[in-house]
Amino acid sequence: MKLKVILLLLLFFKLSLAQNVIIIVVDGARYSETFGAGSTYIPHMNNDMKPFGVVYTNFRIAHEGITSTNPGHSSILTGTWQLIANDGTQRPTKPTVFEYFRKELGSSVTQNYVVTGKEKLDVISYSSDPNYGILYQASENCFDITDGDVYSNLISIMDTYHPRLIIVNLPDTDRRAHANDWDGYLSAITNADNIVYQLWQKIQTDPFYQNNTTLFVTNDHGRHTTDYRNHGDDCDGCEHIMLLAIGRNVSQGIVNSDLHYQIDLGPTIGDLLGFDTPQAIGISLFQGSNPLPVEISFFTATVLENEVKLNWRTQTEISNYGFEIERLQKFHIEKLQEWEDIGFVQGYGNSNSPKYYSFVDENVSSGKYSYRLKQIDTDGKFEYSKVVEVNLNSTEKFELSQNYPNPFNPVTMIKYHVLEISFVTLKIYDVLGKAVETLVSSEKAAGDYQSIWNAESVPSGVYFYTLQAGSFTETKKMVVMK
Repeated sequence: MKLKVILLLLLFFKLSLAQNVIIIVVDGARYSETFGAGSTYIPHMNNDMKPFGVVYTNFRIAHEGITSTNPGHSSILTGTWQLIANDGTQRPTKPTVFEYFRKELGSSVTQNYVVTGKEKLDVISYSSDPNYGILYQASENCFDITDGDVYSNLISIMDTYHPRLIIVNLPDTDRRAHANDWDGYLSAITNADNIVYQLWQKIQTDPFYQNNTTLFVTNDHGRHTTDYRNHGDDCDGCEHIMLLAIGRNVSQGIVNSDLHYQIDLGPTIGDLLGFDTPQAIGISLFQGSNPLPVEISFFTATVLENEVKLNWRTQTEISNYGFEIERLQKFHIEKLQEWEDIGFVQGYGNSNSPKYYSFVDENVSSGKYSYRLKQIDTDGKFEYSKVVEVNLNSTEKFELSQNYPNPFNPVTMIKYHVLEISFVTLKIYDVLGKAVETLVSSEKAAGDYQSIWNAESVPSGVYFYTLQAGSFTETKKMVVMK
């Protein structure tokens, strides 16, 4: 009977939904007209939501007076200060959380969404970083529209695609201020407050999002302290912005006056969704006074003979039911990758002292594997750990992978492995054998590499790509479909 109950509980946990994160950016609202004014202009956030979340009263931009829309949104998403153009002509230079989420954990393009009321913000869907970029982009819904239209688009997207990571821009506050319409500026802030509250109510009642979604409400920038019409420098009005955090993994009824920065949101999102943000310089909001319920201090994988041993340690535990161990075999990128459950380790429940755990994955065949922990609370909620990777007894060799996606329009990725230091060439040919483009022509050290081919300038059809490295040569076919 006890075993049946445990199995039923595990089935319930499997049916639970993964963590989701939504960031609402109220464009260009000063702190003095948001939480700095109490409930005057944001009655719902201050009265109805604040008691169930954390309000950060000392949340700031604070970097060289770059207090504009595109730099602000890009800093939120990358966890780095982004001094990019504000007119939509420049993408973030560092990877966004969308790219980290998709590349590390394999989330799909429709699980990541940018929904904005300013068309120029379409650039924040991916960065110009060559190791991430367009192959890991978020879906875009970016138009020059009102807050109400943005909200309508957002709800339609949530109902249709159920994205797990969304950033939303509400533009009306900024527009009314630039138009020198003080009453309109204040009214837009109150309307944004209504929209945020409607969204929070939807999150609490939608079966996909309820009990497993964290909502952040913030600003991309403020406005001049003495002239609300504009912004862009390092005055307190421009740099002091609001942050409300509410939902999954957030304490309730907390007012946090510690100094935190806009760039801290990127690493925080990574903590919530279980991926690394290696290029971010911000510090997760969970490092400090608001830790995760179960804090995993390390997680490692060691290769033994035909086995992989996993070791991890928790610093503290609150209502920790245990850990499911999940494994993913790393095939070539074009093959479908799915995580599989391979075991379960019971947790300690509640603990204020370090606890050590281990698990052995036995009889593993040669290949590359990824492992992660699914930490499950006693109420069925769960979080994923960071991912660790191992390469088990594989025979190293030169290798050229099939491009992905294939067919494609117009961008594809080609991955290859170099066994030893070699002069490498990677060329594209048409069906007549004519060289179309040389992607690589240089000496490479041993390791894994990837190249991007943009076929925008060539017609639809069959093409070939050839890798030459020392005495190794291999050719594969791909299809451009426009």
